Amino acid sequence: MELALDRNASLIEWDEPALSQFGRKPLRLMHQVHRHELFSDDALARLLDNPARGDYYVNTMNIDAHDTRSRREGEIRDLPGRDVLRAVAEGRLWILFLRPERADPRYEALLEEIYREIASHQPGFSAKHLKLSILISSPNIQVYYHSDIPGQSLWQVRGRKRVYVYPNHEPFLSQPALERIAAGEAHEFSLPYDPSFDEHATVYDIEPGQMLHWPLHCPHRIVNGDCLNVSFTTEHFTPGIRRNFIVQCANNVLRRRFGWEHLSQDTTGPGYWAKFGLAAAWKLSGSRSRRRKVLNVDFRVDPEAPGGVRDIEPYEYHE
Repeated sequence: MELALDRNASLIEWDEPALSQFGRKPLRLMHQVHRHELFSDDALARLLDNPARGDYYVNTMNIDAHDTRSRREGEIRDLPGRDVLRAVAEGRLWILFLRPERADPRYEALLEEIYREIASHQPGFSAKHLKLSILISSPNIQVYYHSDIPGQSLWQVRGRKRVYVYPNHEPFLSQPALERIAAGEAHEFSLPYDPSFDEHATVYDIEPGQMLHWPLHCPHRIVNGDCLNVSFTTEHFTPGIRRNFIVQCANNVLRRRFGWEHLSQDTTGPGYWAKFGLAAAWKLSGSRSRRRKVLNVDFRVDPEAPGGVRDIEPYEYHE
């Protein structure tokens, strides 16, 4: 597959609604990043050639129902990247590849180019802690209902998927649940989901060359089409998102430790600075750093096994 960007064109096709509503409403925009050589079969296979354990998650789950209990954690071991891609194309797998820039610094250069372009079209936009992660997933696989802490966009590279984006308030997202996710006390997939929520969702069917961006913390879920999917996410923190994160962490301490309720979400004024100090003390106490995620790994990717999943003796992996 021969891929190449048009260097005379923007990475993103901006229109007037996108310019004025970016970060305020769910948006679908066209892009040309799916043509980048970093997303060719060869490039993806290189990433998946015996990756370091800390550089990926691989999951399998029920594709017929929204059943978070069916989500299982696996490993990639002793497989060429081409075989991993074949297992995904023919099986029931979802791979999240973290920090691809460790394998190829061009991913970091692409990430920086994306955010330079966003900043050039959004006056005053300034972002740090940028992150690009690659998603490679099987036909019909699901990403269950969840909410993310950073600002986030989803970029479709290959295949088709349906994305449901929900409002970022009750009943779709409770404040205590968001606070626990921010504080690292709960997984982002721990949010309760009710099928009736779909009546209030903004629903997008996206194809290669399309990207989505939604307001901060909007819960969302994804269902792949009947085809291999490749996409990537970009994440960022602006000063406003950083202040919001500090407030969520401080509110979690006030709610969980002291039983406070009806907590303000203000990110300015004396109340914010008091919470800034509380969040700093909480972090310095080591409360957050001690919460290491423990994964129960019970399968190995195997293109010859049904669904690409071969059961193994379970073990714990501590991140």
